[in-house]
Amino acid sequence: MEKSITVGVVPAPELPEEIAYKLIDGLTEAFSENIDDDVDWKAHVYPDPLTGAAENVDQLIERAEAIKEPNEWDYVVCLTDLPIFSKRGVVLADVNDKQGVAQISVPSFGFPPMKNRIKLAIIQVVGELYYRVNGKDIGSNKDTSNENLLRRRFLYSPVRKITPPDGIEKSDVRFILRPRLYGRLKLLLGMTHANKPWSIIPSFRNVMAIAFATGSYGLIFPTLWRLSAAYEWPRFIIMTTAAVSAMIIWITIAHNLWEKPSEKSHRKLRLLYNTTTVMTLAIAIGVYYFLLFIMFLLAVAFIVPPDIYGQLVGLESGEVSIRHFFQLGWLATSVATVAGAIGSGLESDEKVRNIMYGYRQQQRYEQMDYYGKDESEDK
Repeated sequence: MEKSITVGVVPAPELPEEIAYKLIDGLTEAFSENIDDDVDWKAHVYPDPLTGAAENVDQLIERAEAIKEPNEWDYVVCLTDLPIFSKRGVVLADVNDKQGVAQISVPSFGFPPMKNRIKLAIIQVVGELYYRVNGKDIGSNKDTSNENLLRRRFLYSPVRKITPPDGIEKSDVRFILRPRLYGRLKLLLGMTHANKPWSIIPSFRNVMAIAFATGSYGLIFPTLWRLSAAYEWPRFIIMTTAAVSAMIIWITIAHNLWEKPSEKSHRKLRLLYNTTTVMTLAIAIGVYYFLLFIMFLLAVAFIVPPDIYGQLVGLESGEVSIRHFFQLGWLATSVATVAGAIGSGLESDEKVRNIMYGYRQQQRYEQMDYYGKDESEDK
């Protein structure tokens, strides 16, 4: 009689859940092809908010055990958005073969495309559970070695398989990213992606309206015209950097997005989340700046007559080129971005956080706010 094994995939809300539902249909076939085709594989998705609230590997595994037993699953794989560190590097996955449980840290896969890499990771950890529980050597079945599935997908950041010291965490096998610096960069990119920077852009409608109105008004006067003709390229780049940086700083301070030192927050995690906040804002504001630049290029093309522009800045009419209008639009964008930064302070702190942050970071900031209130009450 053919043996049947059921695998439960338990994702945290938002990005992990989206990935789980995209992968679930092809997992059973993948398990047969890569692990054991003599088994009747079954797979189910069970989204769980508490998986997204866990703060360490032990809590994740305990939560997975609590879900596994009533559902009568053989194995459970948690897809978490929790960033996990070890002394040897950034943790990609953990396997607890005694409990039949594994966890995969989605942010460790960096920016998209990540679906296929996470699929391979699920195959890897389920293979680990299957072979270790049955007392077999991983990769002994079939020509393709399950041991190397993840290695083949991380050419520039090799995945190392290690055995954590006893008593440290509920992990029998651990996969980490090496070298450590590159692993942390991938983790940072993955956490930034989880915050979905592109989702912030629609909330900039009012900010963009203020910025465009300010810049368009400035285009009426010849001061911007003369400055744009006199400036060299390095000055435009410096102004762009300054304008975008000013907007990042303004939004961060105005809406209390910077996590402050606290007894409840670890320094390494605090630095990671603060850096993620800055990167999320940098990407969103970069897109905002580009869209505003396109709008000003169109405005300059319609508002500024080449003949008058040439007279005011001291050029012959024949010397006025697209480059001059490009520079004028660029300068107007930088000036208007500063005005937009001030306008961004009109939104409420809660609304900005809800727009900016993914599930994990929202949970963390709510927790930090809660602890902060407790500390202030104690004082």
